[in-house]
Amino acid sequence: MLAMEGKRSSLYVPPEGSRKGENGKVLILAGSRKYHGAAVFCILGARRFADMVYFMPGERDEKLMFAVSGIPEAIVVEEFPEADCALAGPGMGDAPLDLGRMRKKYGRIVLDGDAFKQVGKRELRGLLITPHEGEFRMLFGMDGSPEHVRAMAEKWGCTIVKKGHVDVVSDGKEIVLVRGGNAGMSKGGTGDVLAGLLCALYAKNDAMEAAVAASRANKRAGELLFKEKGYAYCASDVAERLPEAMKWR
Repeated sequence: MLAMEGKRSSLYVPPEGSRKGENGKVLILAGSRKYHGAAVFCILGARRFADMVYFMPGERDEKLMFAVSGIPEAIVVEEFPEADCALAGPGMGDAPLDLGRMRKKYGRIVLDGDAFKQVGKRELRGLLITPHEGEFRMLFGMDGSPEHVRAMAEKWGCTIVKKGHVDVVSDGKEIVLVRGGNAGMSKGGTGDVLAGLLCALYAKNDAMEAAVAASRANKRAGELLFKEKGYAYCASDVAERLPEAMKWR
């Protein structure tokens, strides 16, 4: 299977005259007592690219809820809302994930981070997953080479974004390599920003288009920041530069 350099696909563009909610509604299920920052980064990654961003905590915690309350776009919910796409896993720690219930509610689901500790390979069918190299090895028992990513996506019926110096994106048929970024993106939280952005884009685009566009935009944001700050930037900076990094038309 020939691997290609990642390029921006023809992404959904909000039409003139559209109303609130018509350009994407997402649910972010993330965060815990230990990892409240992950939820914040996911919301920051999503908020400029979806009309509505619902948030459900992985577990109820005062510090987590306080951190999220500082983001005015976040709508805190206690039950699963109507949404086009749901993201689950970032920073959830050991909080339980009811994937079966989510599947009954949502046709598009992104799994990231701690979700991989609770799901098996047979549960991945139809999902979009974003493991880094260690998580890919944990899930599939092999390294995340482009051909292994493609083979596992094909075998288990999912779309995979294997994060790394070069992101490998595959739906089991196509392989796209997304290069770019720099060592400043090793900071904690940049993967959460990517997950939030990906969820927002997947709400209105197909899985491969959303995955390639989100990967490239996340890396491009890091490149823009490097020109100004060198390596001295953080995940929230990446989220702030996503609009510039995205090319809508």
